[in-house]
Amino acid sequence: MNLESKAVVCEDIGRQVLTYGHRKEVGTFVDAINAVSAADIASLATTLLKTPVTLASHGNIAAVPRYDAVIKMF
Repeated sequence: MNLESKAVVCEDIGRQVLTYGHRKEVGTFVDAINAVSAADIASLATTLLKTPVTLASHGNIAAVPRYDAVIKMF
């Protein structure tokens, strides 16, 4: 967490209040991260790979492959 300035701390508090309805302690987030297992990540990856591919491009798209070519990779 990047909480070096008062402005960033205030923004973080506001975001947490809007998201959770209250401010959470840093330890809550650390515990949640530490609770993630390899099986959780594997399950998420399996779920994501079952959904259609989303392709977004910005800028010069001349070298971006066609959508049909990209979905063949998955």
